[in-house]
Amino acid sequence: MSSDSVPDSFLIHSGTEITYADSAFCTLIGAESPEQLVGLSLTDIVTPEYSSALCEQVSRVENKDVPVLGLAVELQTLTDQSQRVIFVSSLVEWDGSEQVQSTVLPMVGTDSAAGRLLREHAMDEAPIGITISDPSQPDNPLIYVNDGFCELTGYPRDEILGQNCRFLQGDATRDEPVTQMRTAIEAEEPVTVELRNYRKNGSIFWNRVTIVPIRSDSGKVTNYLGYQQDITAKKRFEQDLTLFKEQAEESTKAIFVTDPNGTIQYVNPSFERITGYSSAEATGLNPRILKSGQQDDEFYTDLWDQITAGEIWEADLTNQTKHGELFEVRQKIIPVTDEDGNIVQFVAIEQDITEEMLTTQTLDVLDRVLRHNLRNSLNIIDGHAELLEDDEMDPEARQASLKAIRDQTKTMQKTAEKTADIRSIWDPAEDQQTWDRLDIEALIGTYQRQYPDAQITTKTDTAMIQIRSAELFKQALDEAVENAIEHVDQSPPEVRITVQPASDGNHVCISVADNGSGMPEMERHVIESGEETPLNHSLGVGIWLMEWVTTTLGGELTIGDNEPRGTVVTFRLPNAD
Repeated sequence: MSSDSVPDSFLIHSGTEITYADSAFCTLIGAESPEQLVGLSLTDIVTPEYSSALCEQVSRVENKDVPVLGLAVELQTLTDQSQRVIFVSSLVEWDGSEQVQSTVLPMVGTDSAAGRLLREHAMDEAPIGITISDPSQPDNPLIYVNDGFCELTGYPRDEILGQNCRFLQGDATRDEPVTQMRTAIEAEEPVTVELRNYRKNGSIFWNRVTIVPIRSDSGKVTNYLGYQQDITAKKRFEQDLTLFKEQAEESTKAIFVTDPNGTIQYVNPSFERITGYSSAEATGLNPRILKSGQQDDEFYTDLWDQITAGEIWEADLTNQTKHGELFEVRQKIIPVTDEDGNIVQFVAIEQDITEEMLTTQTLDVLDRVLRHNLRNSLNIIDGHAELLEDDEMDPEARQASLKAIRDQTKTMQKTAEKTADIRSIWDPAEDQQTWDRLDIEALIGTYQRQYPDAQITTKTDTAMIQIRSAELFKQALDEAVENAIEHVDQSPPEVRITVQPASDGNHVCISVADNGSGMPEMERHVIESGEETPLNHSLGVGIWLMEWVTTTLGGELTIGDNEPRGTVVTFRLPNAD
């Protein structure tokens, strides 16, 4: 904080030790410079009878018993002249620490040159409304108002003085804050309220009113000092925020609000449902809790640079839930600025597009399968059927054609079965949302019985793992084992199933390795890019089934090379254990 950011005629002090005094106060006290006052105690500049009361006021403010207190005192100037003033004390941040600021206001009727200078600087030029009332007179009338109060209300000074400040109230003024002020004044306690007031032209404004009792050295309240601040813009912002929250509560999209530093202040129910974080858990944290590791640091640096420059940011990315499940989102971040253009908040809106992405992929793949694979199979069947119509066809060729037809029929049947498996991925069955124990050893025993000609070995760090929808995952694991055995060009097929916890401790990695010739580069690229094209597509739906199941369960599928030959398919899944 600098002296430019607070009103003139004030002191900063830690306890009662003065750490700063402005030029107007130096003039009042008769000091040549602020340095002449720094290090002195407040008790050195007031007459002895006020020392105890002033020290008590500072102590109460420092202990945060009250936000602001005022006291009428008599200054003992360095020129040995006394000066009646009002000390109004409150806590401020000053040079990186919390200290007390005491604004010094002249007592009404002070006619010395220093008093007139103080009044001009400390009150008439203050950027807020300041009033002083006299409770010794009937109805506690206003006996002083500054220029700021006249500008705030639109009333000239001669129409204000002598009235009680309730003349600003009207039909839209609620009774509660008025009663709160009246009760505090009767109890001779400070009070701050927010209420609707009326200007002279009839317009309504929100007024934050602080009333501080000013006491004499005997403890009697001699005046009430009032601060009035127009907070209409703040109230409008709060109302807009309330409306925003009402709409956000009903939204199916995840919405969260952060402060300018990126600390989460609010999340809506959809955020809780999608991410697994409750409002209490997320509030106070940074959105990096959703980072999945799928985007690099440069991605987030560009994001931060763009939104802190006041620009809207939008992109598709992969996030991670509280339980480690990956999900695809389309995210938009909107900077919120105040009337001065300063960023006060960021609003983030996330639409879960995982299902949309999988639907698009499914339609593309099935379209390609139906148009390409099935058409090829039908062409082969039709071609061999024509050959079989030749009565002179030799028996060996006839058997070959019959075998080709049977093979293509099996292929079509298998495709139909996998299509049914794909449908189960989209089945909104309740058991897909449950976390189940998966008995790895029992499952491997099943594979060994199912494929007796294959050498199936295993390496597991645990016999049981807990994942979401174990039955659905079995479809993907069955497909991986079947591919590993049927597509191996060596005898016997060798398959090794490995289960081990991931390095982050929140996931489990299940790998299926074979000794075949390796997966074609084209198929790997299709899965990694997530997109099929006429010139770039996989040969079947099996590998897509593994990808879709893994994505549905919030996991990640990777394909790598086995050593010395073959392929390794790895499922990385959230592990409840």
